[in-house]
Amino acid sequence: MGRNRTGSGDTHRHDDWDESAYQGAAPGDSAEYGAYDGYDDEYDDSAEYPARGLALRDASHQLPALHEDAPKPSPVLIPGTGVSMGELYIKRRERPLTMRIAVLTLLAVMIVTGLVSVTPLGAAAQPSVSSFEALSGAVVLGSQPGYFWYTARWNDTPEHLAKQFNVQIGGIFQMNSLCPGQELQVGKQYKIPTNSQYGSDFEQTAQCGGRNPTGYDGQTIFGTTWYNSYAGTPTQEGRCSPVSGSYKDFKFISPNWNSNWVRGFSFFHDGVDISAPQGNPIHAVQDGQVIWAGYDGTNGFGWSVVINHCFHVSTLYGHMMSLAPGLKAGDNVSQGDVIGYEGSTGWSTGPHLHISIDWNNVPINPMLFYTDIYHITHNVPNS
Repeated sequence: MGRNRTGSGDTHRHDDWDESAYQGAAPGDSAEYGAYDGYDDEYDDSAEYPARGLALRDASHQLPALHEDAPKPSPVLIPGTGVSMGELYIKRRERPLTMRIAVLTLLAVMIVTGLVSVTPLGAAAQPSVSSFEALSGAVVLGSQPGYFWYTARWNDTPEHLAKQFNVQIGGIFQMNSLCPGQELQVGKQYKIPTNSQYGSDFEQTAQCGGRNPTGYDGQTIFGTTWYNSYAGTPTQEGRCSPVSGSYKDFKFISPNWNSNWVRGFSFFHDGVDISAPQGNPIHAVQDGQVIWAGYDGTNGFGWSVVINHCFHVSTLYGHMMSLAPGLKAGDNVSQGDVIGYEGSTGWSTGPHLHISIDWNNVPINPMLFYTDIYHITHNVPNS
């Protein structure tokens, strides 16, 4: 049967229509099929249809109605004080105290070193000694005495330096490990003590022991240096002085004719220095046998000669420019023979002759063998 759409009392009843009449009919084959799409306009707002699972339609009855989601919550704003809770600038971490001290100390050392290395020292400084060396030399470590560096110049002697700087000559010898008879070299640096009394108790035997403190009166020894060549009992072929006796009986002549006196014998200088122009001939003061002739760079005298005159007496000639041609150990010489030429070899600060006179190889004052200074510096008979 057809579905009744006219009765208002039948508004909510649609169960009386026969669906069988339309079974098998394709959609669109009947005009009436489209009219029965499952609901009428008057039922659009019915709450019954959702319960049956029917989709709501929009106003055109063609498309499903859009489902509106629930409104999203608005952002929540929390009022604040206006002051940032974070730190805009992070403070640098403190370095350990020891590191800061080390850095400051290093900077101070660098600054001081730079200043003293370019700053001239006082009047006592020499061109070849920097103020840094002088400053470092003045540092006192433990019991080490203070000192400053000095570069030896022409004609300097330990005596001159001791007088110039008002210090003990023994302090200069002791601080620089010098022994009596050893002289200064031009251009070499030496320590000068800052304590004016340092070295006042210096003893030769304490530091150097002496060449032969007990004396030597044995056989003649031809050594490898002047230092270990000893005058003793003459060899069978050796020549001796024709005279003997007391000191002046040997009748020594001047070894360096027409020379000038430089300095004499003392506890710190075991000979006499006399100076003439470089190359001036050096003469044997008396007959004897050469027991050393050569260059000795170890013990300070450079080109040097030692002559044994017998009777316990020998002579040493040092700092010569060269030896006489052909002169060698074992040769015999006569008084006045040329044995070399004045120079400044070895530890020396200028041309001069250093002459030592030994008794049993122990230095004694050469002036014991001469009447006066004139006789040791000029070729005149020694009366």
